[in-house]
Amino acid sequence: MDSSAPLSDQIVQIISDAVISGEFAEGERLREAELATRFGVSRAPLREAMRLLEERRLIERLPYAGVRVVPLTARMVSELYEIRAALEAIVCRRAAARITDTQIEELETMLEAERSLLPLIEHGEQSRPLPIRDFHARLAEIADNSELQSLLATDLWRRARGYYRRVWPDLADRTRIAHAEHSAVLDALRQRDGELAALLMRRHIERSRALLESQVSPLAD
Repeated sequence: MDSSAPLSDQIVQIISDAVISGEFAEGERLREAELATRFGVSRAPLREAMRLLEERRLIERLPYAGVRVVPLTARMVSELYEIRAALEAIVCRRAAARITDTQIEELETMLEAERSLLPLIEHGEQSRPLPIRDFHARLAEIADNSELQSLLATDLWRRARGYYRRVWPDLADRTRIAHAEHSAVLDALRQRDGELAALLMRRHIERSRALLESQVSPLAD
């Protein structure tokens, strides 16, 4: 834990990691007394942490049943990825108008690092998804819009990564396709074609959305 961060934020990070990793299962009840003992904290910072986790839709309070880990649903995935696709299309349009040859070379190096990991994943030697967020994050930096970057980095990417990791064992074969889609986006950026890059990014995110939805519970009523 980062001892410089507020105690409630440290607890949020620990519980978030436990939910994403599956240590706390979907639908599992979380009892404040047990968590307070586990973390060695008083109820006050724990309750603040639980409030923040509820805002982030990682936990929910049920009438007469306490707190539980929110089950991941197709509706949650659909809503998040709809927003993500729209924002990252804007990123691509802005990046195409600003990107330099040096930045293109930097992105090429990132994609080469991705490609080198593909055999490890295919042989079960890589236990987590590709670090694809690095590519998306660098594009957002190149797009040079601090508000847009903040919207993506503070919540959307964190939640998308969490969703992906919760069903990761069933999606390992998606990584080679995702890498090819990143390469296609970069080709469009080389041409400084913002509309094509935006279209390809939307398709890339929509394919990820569809695969995630296929692995989780049906859309809520």
